[in-house]
Amino acid sequence: MNKSKLEKLVISAQIIGKSSLSEAAETDSVSCFAEQTLAKIKDTELLTACVPKKYGGHNVGLRSGTNLELLKILKYIGKGNLVMGRILEGHFNAQLLINQFGSEKQKKLFAADASQGKLFGVWNTQSEVGTFLSKKKNGSYHLDGSKTFATGSDYVTRPIVTAAKKDGSWQMCVVPLDEANVISDPSWWNPMGMKASRSFKMTFVKAHITKINLLGSAGDYYLQPSFSSGAVRFAAVQLGAAEQLLDETRNYLKALNRIQDPFQNMRLGQMAIEVESGNLWLNAAATRMDHYMQKPTIKEGEHFIIYANMMRTAIEQICTEVINLCQKCVGARGLNKPYHFGRIIRDLSTYLRQPAPDAVLADVGKCLLHSNISSGKIWDLSFNKTKS
Repeated sequence: MNKSKLEKLVISAQIIGKSSLSEAAETDSVSCFAEQTLAKIKDTELLTACVPKKYGGHNVGLRSGTNLELLKILKYIGKGNLVMGRILEGHFNAQLLINQFGSEKQKKLFAADASQGKLFGVWNTQSEVGTFLSKKKNGSYHLDGSKTFATGSDYVTRPIVTAAKKDGSWQMCVVPLDEANVISDPSWWNPMGMKASRSFKMTFVKAHITKINLLGSAGDYYLQPSFSSGAVRFAAVQLGAAEQLLDETRNYLKALNRIQDPFQNMRLGQMAIEVESGNLWLNAAATRMDHYMQKPTIKEGEHFIIYANMMRTAIEQICTEVINLCQKCVGARGLNKPYHFGRIIRDLSTYLRQPAPDAVLADVGKCLLHSNISSGKIWDLSFNKTKS
């Protein structure tokens, strides 16, 4: 992949992120969506960033040496609008799954959809009803049941939906929503933050699923390390919001001429340390992703998962501390409109609530307890390369 092209994609994300802040405030509602920002994303080549080059994409996240750019793109979009960062992360996730499990025919078909502006996503969380596939006599399927937290409802038109087959196995389907019978239920979505993500309840009613829309084999969705290690992508989006809070806090204090206050200076300095720590984690995670792509062994995959768990946990702690320091800096006045602090904090606090935080941290500790290598060397790639 041409590095200059990668840099252009990152710069596009940076420009879009900066310009999306005002629309993020204007669309802070469950009935809204950042349509202008989405249009700008479509006008660039970001929707095909994670599509194979042979099908008109740019191999971002598909080849070693492209993962830092992948994470930077997500961070910069999230910096301007966490909701759109979440939307783009879901789109990228879908493209990566298609590349990993799709046939050549599927890769070509869905690459064409992405190049035409079709927005992809991944809808896995479900209500108590669940989703299930029933096979028809002609070999095609009907998809029935409901998904919750279906991010991008009414805008995502090519979600990857997981559903149970008759034997209980879990199958991915790329659902063409413009051809499917689906009911969108916005009443289910009434959150504290991330309102405009439109993570509604979506109910499928005998939605027609053909063989070309079945992605991979049953159970592929949960294959490791790709399932757990994807956490580094949503962590990158979250870090973008922490960066924005730092920038907004600095601008706020300068505008009020509070730059001589030693306590404000101290808090701002601590925020800077937290954000820089996050960027070091982001860079290190990208290096780990590159390393695994070069050496995709079971052992390296296990190490990659643990490192992703560490990075995800660290970013959550960093963002939480940045939120705390920001609120102390700006006080009640700063949490009023027209300032962006209140919305960003609500969105970030909601987005940080990812599943199983205690379990992933426990896995990190378990890895340390079962390793005989010095703790300072476990994550040292050069050391492990020498020993392997």
